[in-house]
Amino acid sequence: MTTGDNTGLLEQALEQPFGPDALSVEFEHSPLPRMPQPVPWWRREPGAEDPVDHAALDWVDHGYILDVGCSTGRHLETRAARGVPGHGIDVSPASIALAKQAGVSCCEADVFAYTPPHPVDVVLAVGGNGGMAGSLAAFPGFLSRLASWLTADGRIVLTVSGWSRFPPGRLHLDAAPGYPGDVRMRFRLGARTGPWFP
Repeated sequence: MTTGDNTGLLEQALEQPFGPDALSVEFEHSPLPRMPQPVPWWRREPGAEDPVDHAALDWVDHGYILDVGCSTGRHLETRAARGVPGHGIDVSPASIALAKQAGVSCCEADVFAYTPPHPVDVVLAVGGNGGMAGSLAAFPGFLSRLASWLTADGRIVLTVSGWSRFPPGRLHLDAAPGYPGDVRMRFRLGARTGPWFP
């Protein structure tokens, strides 16, 4: 049953507890398993595990950060605790509300419409946010846009889903449906699904 949009399903998952595996991403015409989303971590629930790509934040130990697709601001929050300031943007009102509630500097904005008020030292796009490009063909332009916001020695820290990195037994690389940015996916929350994207 398809109901609503993907943002609406994300909003619902953030606003009320559904269990750790309630919100997932599924892939069109694919043998890939659904990918549970780290909602308990986004919601700051006690005992929630850090997402796997959270370790990429170790590369961000100084400078000013712009976190694109910041969700509930967890990455900015952990960097601020280490003295690294920043600002986040996201299209999800519920995500931004939770981030602001935690004291994170952020605003509701789309990465393709937003321009930072000043150059930044780090553009952070962690959490599979390379998918914001929409497709592999659009990825170079997406990276150029992010790079245009950087200081002269700034850097982009970005993660994407890599089929070859699935745990053993979960997926054989030859079963991968294609490059992550060229595969349509959608959110699933219980029996409800959003539309396929990109």
